[in-house]
Amino acid sequence: MGATKSLDDINSILDKFSNQIAEIRDQPAKVDDAFRKAAIAAAEAEAATFFGLAGAVAGAIYGAMNEDDFTGYMQDHKEAIKKKIQELLDKLQGAVDSLKAPIAFLQTSEAWTTLKGKIGAAQNNEVNNGNVTGYWAGAAALKYTAARTLQDTAMDSAKSTCDKMADALTKISDTAWDFYSKIVTDVADLLIKLGKAFTKIATFVAAPFGISDAIDILGTVISNAVEYTGKLADALLLQRQSIGKIKESTESQKGFHNDHWPRSASDDFNANSPNSEWQAT
Repeated sequence: MGATKSLDDINSILDKFSNQIAEIRDQPAKVDDAFRKAAIAAAEAEAATFFGLAGAVAGAIYGAMNEDDFTGYMQDHKEAIKKKIQELLDKLQGAVDSLKAPIAFLQTSEAWTTLKGKIGAAQNNEVNNGNVTGYWAGAAALKYTAARTLQDTAMDSAKSTCDKMADALTKISDTAWDFYSKIVTDVADLLIKLGKAFTKIATFVAAPFGISDAIDILGTVISNAVEYTGKLADALLLQRQSIGKIKESTESQKGFHNDHWPRSASDDFNANSPNSEWQAT
């Protein structure tokens, strides 16, 4: 899968996939056109055999008018190719429905990374401005230092959670990118080969080879789509389990007593009723 993919990488591959789905949906019309041309070519050839050029023209007109009555073999296979195209679209429907998911995963991952940065900035401010060592001693200083240590520990725990969530979500996005990139490569090859197959069909003479080519390449891509979808499902399940473990790890995190952010030491200080523990020494 390689390096983590950027938002531009993901948008690019998803745009290609969307355009290819539109092209696949156009293929049944191209099938009809190829077989229509084959019917015309067949009628022309048959009429020319018996009636010469004039017969060929008449045969072409007759073939165009009666293309749906084309020989049983051709008509049956025309429908078979169209059914294969629909089957492929059906197999890819889940991928069509999930187009926005990789983007959402990556954006959410970036949100966790941003949150980590904000926590880090707050922690740096606390480190730079909150240290009173050498300036304050006694019981009050000890209470402050203990509270400060808990706050710092909690921020470390929170940043760790951000890292884990961002990493898990990025992996999900990368897994989806890997799935779509494989599909895009296969469909690009499919569209080229279908075009060549339709050209053979349209000549009538090479139609059996074109029919075989079209059915074979559609079958291969359908099979691959099923395989890729299965691998995607397995990968997403593993990531779901990973996120579940992260959720479990957020319970009773270090620095979070009873799953709450640690109290500031100032919560214990009452300016109107100071006790001896808060007296400076």
